[in-house]
Amino acid sequence: MKESIINKDKLDVLKELANIGVGNALTSLSQMLNEEKVEMDVPVATLAPLQDVPDLLGGEELPVAGIYIESHGDINLTILFVLSLESAANLVSVLVPGSQGEFNEMGLSALVEVGNILTASYLNALSFMTDLKLLPSPPVIAVDMSAAIISTVMAEAHIVDDEVVLLKTFLKSKQSHISGHILILPDVGALDSIFTLLGAR
Repeated sequence: MKESIINKDKLDVLKELANIGVGNALTSLSQMLNEEKVEMDVPVATLAPLQDVPDLLGGEELPVAGIYIESHGDINLTILFVLSLESAANLVSVLVPGSQGEFNEMGLSALVEVGNILTASYLNALSFMTDLKLLPSPPVIAVDMSAAIISTVMAEAHIVDDEVVLLKTFLKSKQSHISGHILILPDVGALDSIFTLLGAR
């Protein structure tokens, strides 16, 4: 299991994407958390082989919640927000008072809303940086083992590329400390197109 060696130009592109994505997300997340001050670490950005992703998320059998959107338009890709069930329960407890972190209909709906904010933030950042037209689908949530969720997303979105963008991030407010990963899973050739448009080869 290892992350891909990446050249400086590509790393700079991913760092810029991470910075813009975080900036896009903070205002909306603060509003969701009742105008609390929300801090979000700039994600550690890298490329990773697709087959290694479940291990990088904590293990193939780790139970997680995953919220993802598919994007179609000038290029096709999927953006997935993955967090441990502990982090997901903490988030539900903050967003649904009195819920005790239960994954009932209201709890899952709250997670979808957060996941939609984060995934859309990175999609918008990517569109802004590249001037590509990217059209998101409605968000979908799944609660399962990490390997199962990755397999489901790949099958539904017809992902065949062998590298993904992996962004590890940490979100904190007065009431919550949430760690998770943003994954950008490109359709074949989409990642090369993005890097070429941004002058990173």
